[in-house]
Amino acid sequence: MDFLGKTEYTENDLRYLLETQAEESTYLDFKAAGSLGKTNEKRAEIAKDVSAFANSDGGIIIYGIKEENHIASELSFIDGDEYTKEWIERVINDGVQRRISEVQIFPIRVNGDIKQTVYVVKIPRSANAPHMCVKRHIYYRRYNFESVPMEEYEVRDLFHRKTIPDLEISGCSFYKAEETKDRITYELMANVANIGHQACESFKLNYYINNYRYCDIGNEVFGEKLIYTALDEHRVKFSRPSKETLYPEEEINMGCLHFFVKKENVSKFIEGLVIDMVLLYPGGSKDLAYIPSTREFISEREEIIKLLEEKNKEVK
Repeated sequence: MDFLGKTEYTENDLRYLLETQAEESTYLDFKAAGSLGKTNEKRAEIAKDVSAFANSDGGIIIYGIKEENHIASELSFIDGDEYTKEWIERVINDGVQRRISEVQIFPIRVNGDIKQTVYVVKIPRSANAPHMCVKRHIYYRRYNFESVPMEEYEVRDLFHRKTIPDLEISGCSFYKAEETKDRITYELMANVANIGHQACESFKLNYYINNYRYCDIGNEVFGEKLIYTALDEHRVKFSRPSKETLYPEEEINMGCLHFFVKKENVSKFIEGLVIDMVLLYPGGSKDLAYIPSTREFISEREEIIKLLEEKNKEVK
């Protein structure tokens, strides 16, 4: 499950985090109920953590889950009558300058009981950064599992975020396109979108395909040859460069990549396949992996690396 990419959250999502022993990261933070409080220090901590995500790449804070060694351990309920969604919004708005737009707060009432509330706070990567924790006059960012003070040069760099392109891999599909007596043809298609405020003239999408020994890969897209690199006996890289300027709110299809698989190899090919994509552009990079066998997306690089290591062990 792509927890970070969800648009709604339920009690089942919380159970999933606990059952899978989800780990905190640059994009995910667990806070026990005691993290919400009405003292100046508690309010400052809330503002610190929220501003750190906005100054970094966005993410989610869950108020109502305890962690042990950065792993989700148990639910820690909040009294939703005492600490309301509106109260959290006020603390964030009063405690952070500049104000962060589009922060979303999802109250989850476990068993329908307001006394057993968990808040999922979703913070965007802010184009209006940097954001300061008012009570401490400090700018923060995310680093591994923590919110840490920013260096002066990091704050200066954030003032230019609006002028730097911001792209994302906005979609990916992998499907069976054709079947003959001897083989099946699969197609991979990905889209790139400009979610920033500046046009982007130059970008590149790299595809890293494992399990390629079980298939032949067509290396033409839109009639042009893709750049091909065999990384080892299991993994191959294809590069698809941009062909036109991508303007804000525009989305572009990067073309279809074809996989030709003999029928006797289909199960081996699909079960172990990980489609790892890296989008490179002047403002930075974005990652997205797709696992066809489970139809799951993973956007965190640490999780992608862990998955690839597991697949390599299976092969050995």
